Amino acid sequence: AFPHERWWVAALLAVHVALAGWGVLRTSVTFDENFHLASGVLIVARGEFRMATQNPPLVKALCGAAALAAGARLPAESALRTADESVVMESFMRENAAHYQRTFAAARSVVVLLSALLGLLVWRVARRLYGPRAGVLALAFHAVAPEALAQAGVVTMDVPTALSWLASAYAFWMFARSGRWGWWWASAGAVSFAFLVRFTAPLLGPALLAIALVTVAARRARRPVRLWSGLLLLAPVVLAVLYVAHLGRASFAPLADWHFRSHLFQGLQQAAPWLRLPLPDVWLGGFDRQLVDSQTGVTPTYLLGRILPGAVWYYFPLALVFKWPLGFLGGLLARAGLSISSRRHRDALVAIPVLLYLAFGMFFGSLNVGVRYMLPLLPFLCVWVGGLASTRLSARGGGRARLWPRLGVALALLQAVETGLAAPWFLSFFNGPAGGPGGGYRLVNDSNVDWGQGLLALRDEMRARGIERIHLAYHGTTDPAVYGIDYVPYLGGTPGPESDWLAVSSYYFVGLSQRMMTPRGRTPPVEIDFQALWRTRPVARPADCIYLFRVRGPGRAR
Repeated sequence: AFPHERWWVAALLAVHVALAGWGVLRTSVTFDENFHLASGVLIVARGEFRMATQNPPLVKALCGAAALAAGARLPAESALRTADESVVMESFMRENAAHYQRTFAAARSVVVLLSALLGLLVWRVARRLYGPRAGVLALAFHAVAPEALAQAGVVTMDVPTALSWLASAYAFWMFARSGRWGWWWASAGAVSFAFLVRFTAPLLGPALLAIALVTVAARRARRPVRLWSGLLLLAPVVLAVLYVAHLGRASFAPLADWHFRSHLFQGLQQAAPWLRLPLPDVWLGGFDRQLVDSQTGVTPTYLLGRILPGAVWYYFPLALVFKWPLGFLGGLLARAGLSISSRRHRDALVAIPVLLYLAFGMFFGSLNVGVRYMLPLLPFLCVWVGGLASTRLSARGGGRARLWPRLGVALALLQAVETGLAAPWFLSFFNGPAGGPGGGYRLVNDSNVDWGQGLLALRDEMRARGIERIHLAYHGTTDPAVYGIDYVPYLGGTPGPESDWLAVSSYYFVGLSQRMMTPRGRTPPVEIDFQALWRTRPVARPADCIYLFRVRGPGRAR
């Protein structure tokens, strides 16, 4: 037993929610949120599923319902008639400009709650695997993990994806060992949730199959026949849930009638044009669209100061080393050392999903734009690191049995200090050797540093310095004027006489290209050469993702 265990759990969850809530209030709307929330509001209000289909509808709809309850307004009818999601997104932003941050804070609260549920599950799984002390230590690591806090405060699919993976793996592992149908229903619900959250859900198939094989091979499966039949029964349940969630909208048209854009579905279409896939139309079309975004050469990779045209297999391992706190990295190393002398079958529950998901991201995925895509690894690894506090494991680890739990606590405290120094700008966190908060922007960039979250901090910095107007190269989908920023969009060249100040999003600063939001809408893709400023120290770094320079007057930048 662990004294006052539930009080520790409650306190750690409260810290997590408080820190995530701080981020909700201080972080401006990020790049993807405008698309997700506009889509979610339309799903709830109109039953319209065709906007921003790169992700399934469930979490978008939950956030949309919260936003509508807070008074969100729908996009204009003229925008909806265009069927252009960029136009619809911008219309949603302008229709809600008067209460913009409040609308998104309401929607973000849904993700904060899901993140708290994920933390609770981390505690429960670690407790089941390694004991009460391990459960509390695992939750301590997760509660103050910068990436978990960063994604808990935004309307995106990363936290729900991590929740669905941990819940699916744990519930199915319990079913595999016990053979109880209650655990099968729990796993069916978790897997169905995963398919309604993100298109990486099909990877759960091989993950659950591997868990079943390992459980049977280790002779831990109480009812093997029920295990295999339960695994097969997951498919029809998931299909039924997909139909219900999409209001039964499935045409069952042959592949020959579809206009696929991804290489995978185009190849399948050529091989079997007669084939009819038993999937809702919107889900299938969204899957095709996500595959296009993930194809090699579509999205460039920024790594170690270079813009590379395609994916790099070692991107995620390097990015995780840069972005994860030293306390957590040390915990992983310590836990690996403990496992050498104390190997356990239960570690397979962590190893299988982590290795599968990481391998897919490294060798098959091509979206090398942020460690947020690897967020499902984090709760599994927190569970595993929590094993440092397991009395049974540490006792088997040699004569220094008390060293491991104490080391785990010390590393968790180190991580808490690292996170506290970066708060509330969790998204731009880097560990000390990588440059510290915001300092590793030349190692990796994009959503690792600058996802459009710094407008509130920029506005406050302008007010503190008495800056009324500014030249601004902003990476995001929100018009900075919504936050009361008087600005001139900077598209390159010599800044005009409108202001002596220039603010640059880190994304553009390193040379990446993207469409820029302006008062007149989004521009075509913009690429600006800022190399002349690379050796100039900015006057300020709002939110550690925007760099402020003085371009005229005393102390002007060259």
